Amino acid sequence: MMSTWFFKKISSLAGWVSILVLFGLVIFSANLEIKDLDLWLHLASGRQIVTQNAVPHQDFLSAVVSGKDWINHEWLFQVILHGFYQYDGVDGLILLRVLMLGLTFVLLLSLGFQKERQLIPILLLLLVLLVYQLRLMLRPDIFSIVFFILFVQVLGTRLEQKSTPWILFILQVLWTNIHGFFILGPILILLTIVSELIKRHIPLPFNWREVGRMEPGEFKNLNLSFILIVLACFINPHFIEGALYPLRVLLSLSADQQIFFEHIGELQKPLAGEPLFSMGQYPFYKLMILLSVVSFVANYRKIDVGILMLWGIFLFLSLNAVRNIVFFSVASYFTILSNLHEVKFSKIFTITQKDERIRHILVIIVQVFVIVWMLQYVQKMSLRGYYDFDNYYRKSEYGGASLRSYPFKAADFLVDNNIEGQFFNDFNSGAYLLGRVHPQIKVSMDGRTELYGGEFFKRHDDIWRGSKEKFDTLVEEYQLTGAFLGSVYVPAPAFTLRHLYESKDWVLVYFDYDATIFLKNIERNQKWIDQFAIDLTQWEVPKHDLLKLGSTYVTPYRHVNRAYALISVGLLDKAQEEAKQAMLIEPQYVEAYKLLGKIYLEKKDYQKSYEYFRQAKILDARDVTARIHMALGAFYLGDMELAFNQALRCLAFDPNNAKALYLMGMVSAKYDQDDDAFLRIKQAQAADPYEFGFLLKLGDVFFEEKKYEKAKDVYTIALNKKRRTAVIHKKIGQSYYELGHMALAKKSWEEALKVNPTYESVEKLLKKIK
Repeated sequence: MMSTWFFKKISSLAGWVSILVLFGLVIFSANLEIKDLDLWLHLASGRQIVTQNAVPHQDFLSAVVSGKDWINHEWLFQVILHGFYQYDGVDGLILLRVLMLGLTFVLLLSLGFQKERQLIPILLLLLVLLVYQLRLMLRPDIFSIVFFILFVQVLGTRLEQKSTPWILFILQVLWTNIHGFFILGPILILLTIVSELIKRHIPLPFNWREVGRMEPGEFKNLNLSFILIVLACFINPHFIEGALYPLRVLLSLSADQQIFFEHIGELQKPLAGEPLFSMGQYPFYKLMILLSVVSFVANYRKIDVGILMLWGIFLFLSLNAVRNIVFFSVASYFTILSNLHEVKFSKIFTITQKDERIRHILVIIVQVFVIVWMLQYVQKMSLRGYYDFDNYYRKSEYGGASLRSYPFKAADFLVDNNIEGQFFNDFNSGAYLLGRVHPQIKVSMDGRTELYGGEFFKRHDDIWRGSKEKFDTLVEEYQLTGAFLGSVYVPAPAFTLRHLYESKDWVLVYFDYDATIFLKNIERNQKWIDQFAIDLTQWEVPKHDLLKLGSTYVTPYRHVNRAYALISVGLLDKAQEEAKQAMLIEPQYVEAYKLLGKIYLEKKDYQKSYEYFRQAKILDARDVTARIHMALGAFYLGDMELAFNQALRCLAFDPNNAKALYLMGMVSAKYDQDDDAFLRIKQAQAADPYEFGFLLKLGDVFFEEKKYEKAKDVYTIALNKKRRTAVIHKKIGQSYYELGHMALAKKSWEEALKVNPTYESVEKLLKKIK
C-alpha cells in the first residue's frame, strides 16, 4: 500500500495547483470589460486635478451645482486612475484592476494560508472571488478593500511592534484621500479596543475572555494607533470638512436622502423581497453568511469577541446595501478562518483519525474537483459576449470597454462635432458624458448624489419620468441648451421624448439606439441645428446585411431601443419597421414580439396586440410585462375572466406589480365593484407610486362606464404625479362637463391650456361652454 507520506505530498501538490488556478481565475475575472458608469466621472475629475495641479473645492463639472462646495474625498484615486488611463487607455484601466484584485487575494491568502490546511482557505477565497465578481467595478472601493485587509493583518500580527502605529498612520493618510470609506480605519481600531475592554472587564461565557487577549504593550500600541489614525484623517485637502465627510453623510441619511436607496441599485438591499437562503440573487453571498454562522456554532466555546463584532457590523452593512457585500465576504473570510483555527476536524470526522491516508485522499478529491470546476468556470465565462453591429463580429465581455453599457456613439457625435453647452441628461449617462465631453458640455445630473442632494434628485427624476412643467423650469433656471436622453439601459420616457420632439423650442439632432439628443432652438446652436436637424418622418430604418450576420446568434437590441423611441413620438409605422427588422435578425426575440404588441395597442388593434403579447409570453412564461399586456388585450377584447386571472399570475411572479393591481381594478370597475377598484388603486400606489399609464386607463374605464365622479377622482390622483398634466386636466374637465359642472370644467380646461397653450382639442372643448 502507498504510504501516508505519498498521499500527503500529492495533497500538498494539488493544493499548490489549486492556488495557481485560483489566481489564474482572479486575473481572468479582473480582465472583465470596463462597464462602470462612475469611472468616467473620476477620469474627468482626475484630468482636471492633474491639469490644474490642485484639488478643487467647488464643483466644476455640473450645469446646475457649479460653484457649490464639493468635498472630493476620492481625489487621489482619480489621479491614479487618470495616470493609468494616460498610460494605456482602457487597457491601462483594466491593468489597474488586475493589480488591485491580485493584491487583494495575495493579502487574503497570506493571512489564511497554512501548509497543513490549504483546502479551507482556497475554498473560502473562491467564494470571496465569486462574491467580488458581482462588484468588479473600477471604483475607489477596490482600494478600500485592500486597506481593510491591511488593517486587519497589521492588527492581527504586528501589534507588539513599535512601528505598527506609524504604519497604520501612513495607511490611513492614503485611505483618507482615496475613498470615503476611510472611516472604517478608526472604526476597526475602536472596535478592537472595545473588544479588548470587554474581555478584561465583562464576564463572558466559556473561554471567550481568553481568546485573543492582548499583552499590555500591545494594548498600549493599539491606543496610540487610534490617536494617530484619527489625526491622519485630517491630512487631506479639505482638512476638517474632509475628515468629517463620512460622518456628515451618515448623519444626513434622512427621509430626504432615502430616495437614493429607492433608485440606485448599489444602495438597495440585496435580500429585499426574497428568502435568505433561496438560490435567487447573490447565492454566494448568502453561502458566506451561512458558513460564517456555522463556524461560530462549531467554535462556540472559543469565540473571539472582536471577530464576532466585526462580523456583525459588516453583516448589518451588507444587508442594507449591495455595495457592501464584498466587504462582508472579506470579513466572513477572517471570521471562518479564525473560528476553524480552533476546530479539530479529526474529532469531527472520526474515520480520518484512524487512518490519516483517508483524510489526505478526501482532500485530494476535493482539490481536484475544485480545480476542474474553476477551469470549467473560466471556459464558460470566456464565451460571454455580444454582437458588435458596427463591425460585424462578436465582442467578448473580457477586455476593452463595453459597447452595451455606454452611449458611446452619441458621445462620439458630440465630440466629433465640437458641440458645447449645458445639458439636461439622464442619471446613467451623466458620469460617462463628463468623462467624454467635459468641459465642452456640463451635465444636469451625475453620480455625486451627496452633492446634488435628495430634493434635487427627486426633482430631476420627476422630469425624467415626464414632468413637462419641471423640465421647462429647470431649463429656464439653469439656461440649459441641450438634452441628452440615454436609452442604453432602458428607453427614454415617452412623455419627455414626445414633449421635446413636438416642441418648437427644441430640435432633434441625433437619433439612435443609445440616445436621442436635442438642442435648444437658439442662435448659439444654430450652426449645429442647420447641419444635423432630423425629421423622423423622413428617417429610414437601418437594415443589416444578413449575409454578414450569417448564422451567428444576435440580439437585435438596437432596433428595439429605437422602436420604443419612435413609439414615443407617435411614429408607429416606423417602429413597426424596426420590430420587423429585429425579427428578421432573431425570429425568437421576445422583445420584438412585445414591441409589436405595444404598437398595435397604441393603434387600438387589441386583437393583434393580444396575439403578439401572447406569443411573447409563450416564448418566456416568466416575462411579467408580456403577461400583463396580454391580459390588458384580453380586457379590451371583453374577456374579463382571462384578464383578471392573468393579472393574478403576474402578482404570483411579482407581488408588487402595480400594473396587475390596476388591471384588477379595471375589471372591478367593469363589474360595478367600485370599492374594490379603489382598494386596488391604494395597493398599487403603495407597490409603485410611479406607475402612471395603467392608473389613467382605470380612470378611463370609469369614464366609459359613465361613472364620471369616480373617473374625476382617479384623474385627480393621477394629477398628483405631475406628469402629462395637460392631458389630465383635460380629462378632469370632461368629467366635470358630463356631471354638469360647467364652471369647474372650464377651469380645468383653462389649466390644461396653461400647461400646453397649443392644445387644440381643449380649445374646441372650451368653445362648447362659450
